[in-house]
Amino acid sequence: MVQFFKAKKPSSSGKKRPQRNRTQVKAEHEFVEFSADVIDHHGNGICLSHQPIIVVPATIPGESYRVEILTKKQKVWHGKIAKVLQVHESARVEPFCPYVTTCGGCSHQAFRADYLIEAKQASLKSYLENVISSSRLKHCEWGDAIHSDISDMQHGYRRRARLAIDARNPDEIKIGFRQEKSNKVVDIPKCAVLVESLHDVYAQLVSLIKRLPSVSSIGHITLTEGSERAQVCLHLTKSLSAESVNMLVAEQKASGTEYVIESKGSKLLNVSVLDGADKSSDVGEDVIFDAKFSISDIPSLKIAVTANNFIQVNKHVNQQMLRLAKEWLNPSAEDCIVDLFSGMGNFSLALASYCKEVIGVEGIPEMVQQASANAQLNGISNCRFEHFDLNNLAAKATLDIPQGALFIVDPSRAGALEIMKVISVFKPQKILYVSCNPTSFARDVEVLPNTYEITKIRALDMFPFTKHIEMIALISSK
Repeated sequence: MVQFFKAKKPSSSGKKRPQRNRTQVKAEHEFVEFSADVIDHHGNGICLSHQPIIVVPATIPGESYRVEILTKKQKVWHGKIAKVLQVHESARVEPFCPYVTTCGGCSHQAFRADYLIEAKQASLKSYLENVISSSRLKHCEWGDAIHSDISDMQHGYRRRARLAIDARNPDEIKIGFRQEKSNKVVDIPKCAVLVESLHDVYAQLVSLIKRLPSVSSIGHITLTEGSERAQVCLHLTKSLSAESVNMLVAEQKASGTEYVIESKGSKLLNVSVLDGADKSSDVGEDVIFDAKFSISDIPSLKIAVTANNFIQVNKHVNQQMLRLAKEWLNPSAEDCIVDLFSGMGNFSLALASYCKEVIGVEGIPEMVQQASANAQLNGISNCRFEHFDLNNLAAKATLDIPQGALFIVDPSRAGALEIMKVISVFKPQKILYVSCNPTSFARDVEVLPNTYEITKIRALDMFPFTKHIEMIALISSK
């Protein structure tokens, strides 16, 4: 049901206004009473009973809203909530963060986490069944969603955060996160979705950075929980003054938190390397330091990472994902596992002990080097990493991959279209596909020969309290 309310404007003349462009019209203070019929896989509520359909973020079935229409297109209108008129008593909760209306992070925290992930999984199932051929899903088992380790009282799950900083006004320095679809920085003194071990570290670094003489030299900050300590990385636009270095070194010694810096065009280095440098000039250039910092999601396995490396920010969900990978692929001692988009070796190193060989394939040379170093660090000898452009189909013949291997595909949001077009030439037994974008996943699966079908799918609650949904699927040869 949709009812319209339009703010009246005084007319300056009786002339008829020119017709607007029908491709997209910006609505002028038009409000409707809105009820969502379904939630899409982007976390938006959709009213299907109105033509054209109306899409409003952070709305759910069972509630009604007063909505401001923002834009109108021929087939879809977009709006935003002006007021909640009727609440879903078993789904809605009080937001836990006072910055929910300004920060661009946890936009869906007004809903219970368990309700939200189940709604996301239902919308994922509906979407995939609509866009993927039914024959490919005929024998698919839809398992329960993989939940984050959170509750109504405990919201922390992120072991990494990238913090924005606005130091243009030295009397009002802002450190926190950007507003959604904006470059404005929201000053946030604490973040509830960080893991508990980072709460004090976050508060300490915010206090320190705001007092730093060279605060204007910092572009952004990366905060990471490691297996042994936390790490703060300052990504610099200019060198730090000697006084700023001294303050960082003192904080590192006092707190045990590792402070590293990255100057533009230089490698990461620990601030202790700068301690004792020539104090008569700025420091921070041309100093190379091989920082040892690691994460550990499996006992006895450590993966050395830097602040610039991609890691799964949700440790608990990553652990469950690694467990599923072993269970679903079920490798034997004679199998070869091929890990495409292998990164730092998240899957490769975790599964190496269960098979004959793991071949990690990655498009970024530095990641290949670091993954190889991680294998050596952990004494893993049956795991090799190769640099290869997975978008270069012409070079696929140079890949040394045995026939009948088990494959893992874990691409970025853009998906893995080019390699999925030719992956069947390697005759994979199974393909484990991890996706942060159901749209590209559906597209990629459909280019496979009809001899491959999807046998298992589960949603991953990698980012609770947000609109994002991730998934893991098993594709098997018939």
